This record gives sequence, structure tokens and C-alpha cells, in this order.
Amino acid sequence: MASLYMPEPKEVAPYLFYMAFMLLFCSLIFAIPLLQMQKTPLSGYAYSAFSYTCHQLNARSLCIFERGGNFALEDCANEGENGIHAIHERTAEVEKNGEIGYKLPVCARDIGIYFGMLLGGFLLPFLLGVKRTEIPNKWLFVIALIPMALDGGTQLIGLRESTNFLRIITGAIVGVAMPFYIIPILNELTGGLFANKRGSSK
Repeated sequence: MASLYMPEPKEVAPYLFYMAFMLLFCSLIFAIPLLQMQKTPLSGYAYSAFSYTCHQLNARSLCIFERGGNFALEDCANEGENGIHAIHERTAEVEKNGEIGYKLPVCARDIGIYFGMLLGGFLLPFLLGVKRTEIPNKWLFVIALIPMALDGGTQLIGLRESTNFLRIITGAIVGVAMPFYIIPILNELTGGLFANKRGSSK
């Protein structure tokens, strides 16, 4: 009877580290607006920390609204709305249709990227495995970038204004692709590190 192969911890350590980090990071994205609901000072520091990674524009972000004990995740601004939801406004809380929304600390596109990275990490073991050191063809990643580049680029030059739905989808395409390149690179780096340690111990 064939024995079940169990990989050594060092073989899967980069993958486990990546997944643990992404789970924590994605959890924080939703935890911060919930902390803001409680008016805890920690939420203010968290929004400030995330501001170094994202523009946090209200009009391109999602908010959590509390309705009758339930939570709803929606655009922070009505489409095309100005005033309090002006394109350059950044606030932790927004008013929309008489309701207060608590903004996620990153924009819609970043949400797509980060949660795509988490989803891609879950898919990786079933598609390529978690121990490989060879990265896929780089042009596949370039192809994954094209929808986001078109969506963001046409918006940047003023041809059109995208929607948060499109921002999430195009960001997620890139995000799903990223761990297929990140994990092999981490495996290569840590493999060399373990090899150097073995050599120095002789």
C-alpha cells in the first residue's frame, strides 16, 4: 500500500506565510469600518496607515451601512453624485441618502486585488501546487493586467468614469494571478536560504 506523502514544513512555509498574511490583511479591511462604528481611536490610526497604500477616495470606495441590525456593503456615493461625495473627498464616514456609511480603508479596485490574491492562493494548490519555483509565462500576467489598465487608463485620461463593480472585477483578475508568481518566487528565495544554512552548518 502506497504511503501518503507529507511535505516538510519548510516546503510549504512560504505558502502558509502568504495565506496567513492575506487572511489577516483582508480581515482587517472589514474590521476597520466595524471599529469605526464603535468610535474607537484605533480605527483612526488604521485608516491613516492604509492611506499610504490607497487614495481612499469616497467616490471610488465601498461602505458598510447598518440597517435594522444587518449590514449592507454598497458604494459610498451614488453614481455621479457630487457635494459630500466629491471625487477628492476622503472621510471614514459618509452620508448617503440620509444614512451613515463606514468606509472600507481601501478603494474598490484594491479590494478586488487583495481578495483576488486570497482567492488565487486558495486555487494555487489545486492548479500548480505550492512547492514549485518556476513562475508561469510572464505574458500571462501581462494579459491579466490589460482589463485593469484599460479601465483605469480610460478613466485617468477622462474618456469615461468607471464603476466600483468594474474596479473590483478588473482588480480581482490581477489579484488572482499574483500568487501564481509570488509563491514560486518566495519558494526560490527560501530554498536558497535553507541551502545556505545547510552549507554553513557543515
